[in-house]
Amino acid sequence: MPSDLNPDSAQHGSDSGGSASEWRLLERARRGSLSAIDTLFTRYRSWLRRRSRGRLPPWARDGIDTSDVVQDALHQTFARIESFESKHAGALQGYLLRAVQNRINDQARRAKRRLNVIMPDASASLSDSAAPQHQQFVDDETWKRYVSGLERLTDRDRRLIVGRAELGYSYRQIAFMERLSSEAVARKALARALRRLVDIMSNA
Repeated sequence: MPSDLNPDSAQHGSDSGGSASEWRLLERARRGSLSAIDTLFTRYRSWLRRRSRGRLPPWARDGIDTSDVVQDALHQTFARIESFESKHAGALQGYLLRAVQNRINDQARRAKRRLNVIMPDASASLSDSAAPQHQQFVDDETWKRYVSGLERLTDRDRRLIVGRAELGYSYRQIAFMERLSSEAVARKALARALRRLVDIMSNA
């Protein structure tokens, strides 16, 4: 890797040449240097992909992979790099690692919520490691039936299920958005919507 930025060397302290170069590049990037931003982006993209490979469980991917997560974290970070405060050498490195891991965790939580709605017993057996091959197949097939089933529901039933399973809304939030009188009423409305979805999926 060229000597102007070596992310791995940033771990060894501010006296290393890599850390000093990172600091200079970061300062230039914060002042709006496109070449510095491009250099940081390119070098950290490769490094983050290596460090994050395999961390996104197969059952949680839903059409995305670790490279997509890394790309999103980098774009979001460098879009507001001028406000990034670097208090020590390697601060950007640590920030980007956390940003990628947070996105991986969010994706896994969303996937578990979906599975918990359409397969109540499935998500309890899932860990952050790769699921067994047969489980991946079942999840993919169930996901297709889930999406198809949603399309056959009423708009309200679809909003209830997506709000809870996809977006993680509380029953209080659902009650407010759907103008229901209480959380208990929202819970019952969601239960009815889920029964209709399960019936549709069972007959698919």
